Amino acid sequence: MRGGGVTSQAAYEDKYAKGYGVRYPEGHIIRFYERILKYELGLTSGKVFDFGCGNGTHAEYFQSKGFEVYGVDIIKEAISQAQSIMGERAKLIEPNQSVANLFDTQFDVVFANQSLYYLDNANLRRQVDELYSMTRKGGICFFTMMGRKNGYTKHITKEFDNGLSEVTLSGRLNERTYIRFVNDESELKNIFTPFKSLYIGEYLINLYEPPTYEGNSHHYMFIGKKE
Repeated sequence: MRGGGVTSQAAYEDKYAKGYGVRYPEGHIIRFYERILKYELGLTSGKVFDFGCGNGTHAEYFQSKGFEVYGVDIIKEAISQAQSIMGERAKLIEPNQSVANLFDTQFDVVFANQSLYYLDNANLRRQVDELYSMTRKGGICFFTMMGRKNGYTKHITKEFDNGLSEVTLSGRLNERTYIRFVNDESELKNIFTPFKSLYIGEYLINLYEPPTYEGNSHHYMFIGKKE
């Protein structure tokens, strides 16, 4: 969820306490619902599991569309805010905690926006397998990962054998965090096996003049299905 190391987790606790977090659903999430779930798949109700739910903004969006949403995050302040939307269906977890048996239900949609890339290779593999087990047959997944074109790669200070890169940021974000970057679409599909790939996409904001320290925000999107 928001931060893969102690330094990053502490930074996000402070940020959420000061009002951090999106207050309106992001454009790629709205498109996922409108273009894929609603139009292509005819899925407009059911149960959603939001892994790394933050303050619950996207959970609130899906609830407004008729879904029952459950969520987890490692940031206490974020979950406190999310509980005003989801109640007890929003739960605080520890970093790398298993979530497979946290809720006694299966999900029509498993959703992880900007959260899975904080996990190292072993925990990412375990988490994807858990999310697969939590998805009902025929259910849909939506996952995002940072690509190597993301501006964060310019601020890598160390790379580890477990797949994570240490990224040190200054200015607006002012934190040290750990990111599992993805090189290309082939690697993306491999990470999210055993889900069957339905759609692969990208989204980014690129402010390039004058140059900014953050660079572009390139992310991959993976939309899949449990057969």
